[in-house]
Amino acid sequence: MNFQEEIEILTPLAASLKKSKGLEEKQEIFLSHFQHDKMTSGGLCKHFTDDLPSKIALLSLIAIKQEKNLFGEGDPSRQKVSALLKTFARIDRFYESIGGIVGYHLNVLQLLAQKHSKESKPSYGRASGIDLTSHSAEVESAVAAGIRALPETGELYPIGGLGSRLNLLSNSGDPLPAACLPFLGRTLLHGLVRDVQAREFLYFRLFGMQVTVPIAMMTSHEKKNARRARRICEKNHWFGRPVESFSLFSQLSVPVISAQGEWVMRAPLEPLLQPGGHGALWRTAEEQGVFSWFRAQNTHALLIRQINNPIAGIDNGLIALLGVGKKEGKAFGFASCERLPNAAEGALVVKEVGEFTHLSNIEYTEFKKYGIEEHPYPANTNILYADIKLLQPVIQKNPLPGLILNMKEESGGRLESMMQNISDALPAKKGGKLPTFLTYNERRRTISATKRSLEEGGGLMETPEGAFYDLLYNAHALLKKKCGTEIGDFCSPETYLKEGPSHLFLYHPALGPLYTLITQKIRKGKFAKNAELQLEIADVEIEDLDLEGSCLIEARNVMGHHSQGLLRYSQQTGKCVLKGVRVENKGINRDASNCYWKNQIERHEALAIHLEGHSEFYAENVTFQGNQMICVPNGERWIAKPDGSFQKERADWEWKYRMEGDQVLSGQYFS
Repeated sequence: MNFQEEIEILTPLAASLKKSKGLEEKQEIFLSHFQHDKMTSGGLCKHFTDDLPSKIALLSLIAIKQEKNLFGEGDPSRQKVSALLKTFARIDRFYESIGGIVGYHLNVLQLLAQKHSKESKPSYGRASGIDLTSHSAEVESAVAAGIRALPETGELYPIGGLGSRLNLLSNSGDPLPAACLPFLGRTLLHGLVRDVQAREFLYFRLFGMQVTVPIAMMTSHEKKNARRARRICEKNHWFGRPVESFSLFSQLSVPVISAQGEWVMRAPLEPLLQPGGHGALWRTAEEQGVFSWFRAQNTHALLIRQINNPIAGIDNGLIALLGVGKKEGKAFGFASCERLPNAAEGALVVKEVGEFTHLSNIEYTEFKKYGIEEHPYPANTNILYADIKLLQPVIQKNPLPGLILNMKEESGGRLESMMQNISDALPAKKGGKLPTFLTYNERRRTISATKRSLEEGGGLMETPEGAFYDLLYNAHALLKKKCGTEIGDFCSPETYLKEGPSHLFLYHPALGPLYTLITQKIRKGKFAKNAELQLEIADVEIEDLDLEGSCLIEARNVMGHHSQGLLRYSQQTGKCVLKGVRVENKGINRDASNCYWKNQIERHEALAIHLEGHSEFYAENVTFQGNQMICVPNGERWIAKPDGSFQKERADWEWKYRMEGDQVLSGQYFS
């Protein structure tokens, strides 16, 4: 279909609507655009009411020739039309920066037309930034700055995606959004909050101050996403945090348009509407007062991450991203890594436009268009830093950055905005200092997405199984390369899918999250093949552990105690010391139908140590054989004896963290 004639008609109309200063002026623009008889005749005229926003929405639909498609030829119900027009009025207001509904439709037509046009391909340069793999003084300084910046930091999550390819269903068979994926036995949303709490706990241990990072989440109404996100929070008692430290707000769903330029209908008076992409974050947050809510809590910097990447909180990545942004006074930043050729993720490039330079993202759907398929540009991971004060004026001028046409749906596509492309509105003169930046890290410690369910014979990329493999691979490398543990090579992806992981090490993020902290708590030792160590604990010292089988250590109080329903970071934690200990049991039942990524594992035998409240377990030069369950009551310290008995004392020591320069040290405890 040739859209050129319609584009030529709508372009000046959209430009006029974009410049208009109110609804009355928009009405005048439409009246001058249409012939008088078209506005006063026909069945739809009775729906012109005193509700001016609805009237403008209807005029917009007439202008783009979709009124008959949406309302039919007959005499539709006034009530249904009125409700639909109110929905379209909200969409019109949301897109007012591009000309409302008319601008939305025009942009889709222009993007459809571009598919058949031949554009010149601009040249791009490789973006560079601080390399977090270097372990340099610069990295240590960034991490220290990120830790100190925590009291004025908030987190912002776009969690309203459809998650259609995950095939998630509730017990009643209803489709579920990605936020509900039970990764490691808890929802992805819960995992993000645990990462936040681990950083808060680190700050508490260093500076003795309880920090509560405010968290805002952009949901959607698709698949009851907004309701289900709130339900996850309520079911977990808001994760021991004040309810007012959360802000849940929903993005609009927007029209799906066919390749022929027609709005797709589910049924008469029921257009197909779907979430408008994570780029709606900026406009929606501004419109609904989310930035003001953050600033009212003395929050100046934001960390932004997507729900489908559960490994972003590993080690120092997020903390260093925050630290670089704060130290250098940047407006916006990216956490980046190597880009895989077939991954559905954008590339970060330096592009020059006239006298200006930008750090920009090219979405993967646009690679062919710009000729960058084979170039080794760093990946956009949608892990972002934003300074609210510096970015908010930019958002007000550019609320819908990086507009693209998402044609993934069989029936058509929708206009999407890319949240990372707000950087396009943050240029610097050539040779000048950019207000944007990026950090660069190992891919496995930065991104491993959970976007689709594993298919038989398919690869691990973008599956929960793949994310779990990367999580275990990181943990294995941590033990072997950082902690000095004697451990065999980690299994191949093929062996992992067939037999399960060759080694399984999972830990609560408050154990670190910095690797430099974890290596002070776990030192040396030996892990047999198929060994499993799970540490749901922060205060632990493990030295020379000889592990054959499964060892599960769980503290009820990982980071402190609860008071009046709230988590209070404190020294009232479960603590465990294992020195020169051997654990020998049959471990995981490898013949069972284990779902490792959900942490649904059947075991023949295990050593399970459970610590109630403020309690401690201590074992030195002791062997534990077979299936054992040890539960230490609150306030007690149990010392294991070689004969299997326990000496019971009062728990009375504290774990200390401190900073020496830019280094974080721990592991010193005193009676």
